[in-house]
Amino acid sequence: MRPGCRLRCRSPHPSTGTMWRCGSPGRSSARCDPGRVMRVVLAGAGHANIVALRRLAGCGLAITLVNEGPYAWYTGRLPALLRGDVPESRARIDLRALTQACDARFIEARVTGFTADRLLLGEETLGFDILGYAVGGDSVPGGAKPLPDLLRRVAAVAGLAKPRIGLVGAGAAGAELACALRHLLGERAEIFLAGSVLLPGAPDAARRVAARALAAARITRVETLPAGLDEVIAAYTPAATLRVGADLRVAGYARVFAAGDAARLQPALPRSGAIAVRQGRVLARNIARLRHGRPLQNFTPPRATLAILSLDRDTGLAWFGPLSWHGRWPMMLKNRLDEDWLRG
Repeated sequence: MRPGCRLRCRSPHPSTGTMWRCGSPGRSSARCDPGRVMRVVLAGAGHANIVALRRLAGCGLAITLVNEGPYAWYTGRLPALLRGDVPESRARIDLRALTQACDARFIEARVTGFTADRLLLGEETLGFDILGYAVGGDSVPGGAKPLPDLLRRVAAVAGLAKPRIGLVGAGAAGAELACALRHLLGERAEIFLAGSVLLPGAPDAARRVAARALAAARITRVETLPAGLDEVIAAYTPAATLRVGADLRVAGYARVFAAGDAARLQPALPRSGAIAVRQGRVLARNIARLRHGRPLQNFTPPRATLAILSLDRDTGLAWFGPLSWHGRWPMMLKNRLDEDWLRG
């Protein structure tokens, strides 16, 4: 069954003309207008745009998703991929299948910028009435994204007799990636994790658990990486590129929104998929509201978000605000949440 608009409205399905019963009583948005079909372009298959696409499906909009590749790779599944716990097909979203299910159009192209009413795709352009921009932040040399490139780099290092790998960034991504690399490469590899603070923003109890896990995995923690490494991975979120207001509109653009790693808010927020998912909900509502000239909704950051990282196949470390847990059940919860995200 095709999804209906998850916003609170009634609108004709763009293919069948059937009236959808949209949303739930707890969600608010504008009613969908049966008049002119508005062109909504979602640039980049980041978390926020995936959420917006799923929620706007069936609202009578002409939606186009543009992404450089045919898949939205889920970095939360990277450790499981490296350990061999899941195949690649369970670590990514097929964007052609997703857009088809949402009655949207998919264009595989590299986004190079935008104007007030055109998305720039190299020498080509694509017109829009509303743009949702979620292509990530500035590129980082040796970064973990795009994920297929990282997998190829890791595979090349895995072929060495005694690989030496360094990771820059001791946050959740760096810590769980280091543990997964140990599982993949075994004791023959030297693995260094550089960062002055382990798990910034996590409670002290979670940091202690992570420190013990890294020590048990023989991950060497350093302030700066040594010379002579075979591979260096930048395991941190790149800087945001676009300044946005509380309603997620890009400064100076009335019909352009940005979310996820591309959006720079004041004050600065933690960069995480959980934040991007919440921004995607506001993005969907504001696209509907802007369509009808209604006041836009501001994005209100949560006081805390649940974070879960995998220490090994069966052990997870979770924290929420000052609380933390580790063991089997956080990993079970992470696997369930990951599957729910990928299935939509």
